[in-house]
Amino acid sequence: MQKETKNCQNCKCDFTIEPEDFNFYEKIKVPPPTFCWKCRFARRLAWRNERSLYKRNCDLCKDNIISMYKPNTVFPVYCHECWWSDKWDATEYGRDYDFSKSFFQQFKSLQEIVPKPALYESANTNSEYCNHTAHMKDSYLIFGSWFSENCGYGQTLSECKDCWDSIFIKKCEFCFSSTDCTNCNEVHFSQECTNCLSSMFLYDCRNCQNCMFSYNLRNKNFYVFNKQVSKEEYEKIKNETFSSYELFKKAVKTFKEIILQKAFHKFMAGEQNYNVSGNFIYNCKNVHNSFLAYEGENTKYVVRGFKQRDSMDIFGVNAGQLAYDSNNVDFSSDIFFSVNGENNFNTEYVADSFNVKNIFGSISLRKKEYCILNKQYTKEEYEELVQKIKQQMKEMPFIDKSGRKYFYGELFPIENSPFAYNETLAQEYLPITKEEACKNNYPWIENEDKSYTPTKDWKDLVEIKNVDDSILNEIILCEAWDKNKNKAQEHKCTKAFRITKNELEVYKRWNIPLPRKCPNTRNFELFESRNPVDLWHRKCMKEGCTNEFETSYSPDRLEIVYCEKCYNGEVY
Repeated sequence: MQKETKNCQNCKCDFTIEPEDFNFYEKIKVPPPTFCWKCRFARRLAWRNERSLYKRNCDLCKDNIISMYKPNTVFPVYCHECWWSDKWDATEYGRDYDFSKSFFQQFKSLQEIVPKPALYESANTNSEYCNHTAHMKDSYLIFGSWFSENCGYGQTLSECKDCWDSIFIKKCEFCFSSTDCTNCNEVHFSQECTNCLSSMFLYDCRNCQNCMFSYNLRNKNFYVFNKQVSKEEYEKIKNETFSSYELFKKAVKTFKEIILQKAFHKFMAGEQNYNVSGNFIYNCKNVHNSFLAYEGENTKYVVRGFKQRDSMDIFGVNAGQLAYDSNNVDFSSDIFFSVNGENNFNTEYVADSFNVKNIFGSISLRKKEYCILNKQYTKEEYEELVQKIKQQMKEMPFIDKSGRKYFYGELFPIENSPFAYNETLAQEYLPITKEEACKNNYPWIENEDKSYTPTKDWKDLVEIKNVDDSILNEIILCEAWDKNKNKAQEHKCTKAFRITKNELEVYKRWNIPLPRKCPNTRNFELFESRNPVDLWHRKCMKEGCTNEFETSYSPDRLEIVYCEKCYNGEVY
């Protein structure tokens, strides 16, 4: 089959479906998409809220709980213990399929009555403010992470200890405000480093220790601005950098300039791959347009995928195969158009379900088979009815408020998500303004007018050496809210924030200034330091080199971007 150009019914831009894409759609027996890959990506993420948490009551046991769902949801929300208990059965909410109504309309009605879990968490200890996490211990406001201990204000942490304000780090200890680092210890304000120790303000360094304001270093000790210094000189520069908040701010600015103007950037971060495109890809084969993928094979449009095979358009998945247009479906296969689940097989349009198989259009099921709209059927009844529903979905699409049509083969509409667009990861990966959300009829939530009044202005914070425990009682006005309230709304700025006891100990231990911005703002700023989930065709910037590649560095950016050969020639 030849490649085909289509016009996305959402953004109205043309997109291409390649022959291998058609082969995949034929293999899993689904029609080709009518949304481009980026709009499909936004749609998946609009169903995943990690960071927006609320206090409410469990609708079963009535205990006070932390939930990703607001207190006024139309559907019941159960705490972890109640949701996983035998006190209720999701098939009690089952209903007959009505062929006079569209499938998505009926799914939305079911969604409004079936209980949902307050958080997605498993085997956590003393970590109640963590979501989409597993095996976390003594951690606070950590999201999309697992097997980490005593961490705070982070996202996508794996096997980390005592790390704060960091995102996308693995096997790190005592790290602060760093991104995309692996096997680092006491590395602060750094990016894309591996096996580094006792350093700060580093970009793309390997096996380095006691280094500052440096880039592309390998196996170095006591380097500042990529030059050898004595131990005494290093300590002097380090102490001066953190001697005042103003000097610290200057250091942050200097480091950003170094990354933009001096550092060499390989077109793609990754190792031990064959035939891949994207960024942060490791040990993969035939993986394309993917980002943060490990040990995958024959996949495309995968973000945060681990050990995934023969899949397309998936986010936040681990150890599965034959998945399509789905989000957070782990250890599963033959999973299409589904969100949130584990150990599932042969499911379509399923949400919040675990250990199920042969399920269509159902919610919050556990250990069930042959269910449609949560109603139990025999195998023969199920198979016959599913085929009739698919045919009806092709003939009677759901039409949303903007006129977009949803046939069989499209994930749930964004307007039917239980979350507002700016509550979800969609706003982090593909941020939009309130005006853009309203234009597209996407749900949007205004930050609540908090009942508290800030007791301390961010401008009035003192140097860390002069801070005592009284700061723990203060409500600090966020700098982002103070300077641009409307902009701050877009990334869910909390207007004000507190300093926790564990957090204060971290700042004092490492002589780091108190933050002037709330955790949500800090998270978004770290996220913006990473490359987008997108690709551009470019040429190597090394003079005389003719190599071309796909890269997540857009052509209008200032960084020096090299092909792998030229990059290695500069760095090694």
